[in-house]
Amino acid sequence: MTQPQEKRREALERFLQQFFGPGNGVWPGMSPDFRYKDRTLPFVEALRRGDDAPVVLPRTYTDRDRFVMYVIARDVNDRAKTADLIRAFAGPTYIAYDEQVGIQPVWLDPDDPVEQAIIDFFSQRPTFRLETGRTLDHKRNLANALQLMQATEASRPPRLWRIAKPVGRLLAEFEAALSAGAEGASGVVLDHLAATGGVTAFNLANLKIKRLDRLGRSEELLGSPDLPDVIRQDPPVPVKEAILNAVYAALEEPLADNDLPTARQRLEERGRFVPDLLDVDATSLSAQAIAVLLLAASILEDVSALRRLIEAVKSKNRADELPPVVWEDAVRQLREADGDPLPPAESAPSPGAPPSDSPAGPSSVDSWPSLLEAVAEGRNAGDLALRNRVWVSWPSPAADDAVLAAYLDSLENQAADAAWGAAGAFIDAVGYAKPAGLTAHAFIRNAVTFDRFGPGDLAVLQALTEIALRAAPSARAYADILDEIGAERSRWVSPERAPIALDFVDLLFLAACPDLNARSNLAYNLLEPLWRHQGRLTEEDLAFAKRLSSELGVDFTWQPPVGVSGEQETTLADLPSMNVLLYSLDQAVLGRCAEEIERLAPAVKTVTAHDHVGSSQLRQKARAADVIVLATRCAKHAATGFITQNAQTKYVRYADGSGSASMLRATVAGLRGAAAGH
Repeated sequence: MTQPQEKRREALERFLQQFFGPGNGVWPGMSPDFRYKDRTLPFVEALRRGDDAPVVLPRTYTDRDRFVMYVIARDVNDRAKTADLIRAFAGPTYIAYDEQVGIQPVWLDPDDPVEQAIIDFFSQRPTFRLETGRTLDHKRNLANALQLMQATEASRPPRLWRIAKPVGRLLAEFEAALSAGAEGASGVVLDHLAATGGVTAFNLANLKIKRLDRLGRSEELLGSPDLPDVIRQDPPVPVKEAILNAVYAALEEPLADNDLPTARQRLEERGRFVPDLLDVDATSLSAQAIAVLLLAASILEDVSALRRLIEAVKSKNRADELPPVVWEDAVRQLREADGDPLPPAESAPSPGAPPSDSPAGPSSVDSWPSLLEAVAEGRNAGDLALRNRVWVSWPSPAADDAVLAAYLDSLENQAADAAWGAAGAFIDAVGYAKPAGLTAHAFIRNAVTFDRFGPGDLAVLQALTEIALRAAPSARAYADILDEIGAERSRWVSPERAPIALDFVDLLFLAACPDLNARSNLAYNLLEPLWRHQGRLTEEDLAFAKRLSSELGVDFTWQPPVGVSGEQETTLADLPSMNVLLYSLDQAVLGRCAEEIERLAPAVKTVTAHDHVGSSQLRQKARAADVIVLATRCAKHAATGFITQNAQTKYVRYADGSGSASMLRATVAGLRGAAAGH
């Protein structure tokens, strides 16, 4: 055996010891005396041989009654092939999955020692986590089906089988998933983009930075090894803003206390890249990013940068958004440098400075109608406008709602498919303010027409539905929206995707209802597949399904989850006393999730937050929490960054969507992880 082969063998054995270590009871420590080792040994031997087949490894959780099979693709590009193999051999017979739903890899939990072992050894190779019923027969049947899959695939001649989405569609799916708060889905799409090889390392690094910014993970963003190269290559404005937002997280506490000297000191310690970003056009930046630039220009005594930044703030009347101590110090320093008062807001920018409202390009994409037109026609100006988020300084899409909807509905297939690229920007721009219901409905029709039922797409569809229903549609429009969502339900409703289905049903309960029959029909159609497979639902999903069924008058008989021996599995009621912080800008969702957690886990104390910026109260909540759960749809970076900056716990979870069920599932995962770690 050569030295490289010996090293690979040793690394593999270390991985197996970690995988079958704490957290996995299927073969404890790979003990040769373990009674049931023969059930697992064939999968381990296939991995050791290096068969030309996906890796399959079983797991029994040690802290609850849960059995899963991990299927790991042999190559980063084999996602589609592996999904097809799983469907062919296990299909809906042995796993909780609708036959027509595309199987997707999962986002592994780095706080779980078993899943961290997979991450460390297999890196970016797509990993599928398969679940079945709780009886011994269910588990044995799934294991046998996957063992047959391995044996069959290993005996065939090696061949290439790559089916991948176009890079453009993956990019649109990533941006839309990020805007809709689909944390897990955006991570999966990012992995797919990395695997396709169609995105440069620079652009991939930009996407990672934007995602970390949305999640409020400032420390991770500033510690990224790609950051120096990204800044040297002059990234788009949103990436520069993300970096500045991350720096601001380190300054927020002293600025809240009006402690300018400490803020200056922290900027000098944490903001070594900021001087390279001073020339950015500040017109559409967040207030946090502008505050960092003003403070940096003040420290560097860069008068031209100070003047340009101050004029940009005054031209948009945004001075009241900035920390007063930063704004007042910048204005004072410029006045002292000039020896006279500031020029009026309407004065022209200084020579060489970027114009306050620079157009996106020669085609002048300067409004929502022109943006949609440019994106639908595939013009570079549209891509550039989306990439630089020039729409941030525009009026809400609600101002052009009827025009935008009519334009979307008029498009032919190719242009309509391309127009979906603007869906994420639309969701971000509308936020939770005045809705643009007609345009949201037009995007819903687009999603249904083009079969957009992937995990990220469904989170986007739910966000669009929330916007459309918040606009108080007529009874007819309301019924049309619900009919369109329910028409293809068999394509995506399954126990594996219970949270997204429950998010839709919960939205029906929270929104005004002009047509009770339409609401009842959709609620029934979304809950019925879950009711039929209720034995495969998690405790929290089953409990919330029961609640929604009762609230909406949908008459199903729900049973408690049953373990393999007929005993009820460990319940949330057994969890110890812990503090949970839930953050979302949707206060109705916060209330619903908090109520359900307090009902299911009486010992758990739940607090909520919907702040747009950091505060002493939010700091106290973050520091006191044992578990933190964030919903990032239209999240305010100042708040999410502030929370993660002040968190004293490693159990920070992200809802994979913006609804109550998504937040509930993320909360339960965090609680179980924290309880197991105590």
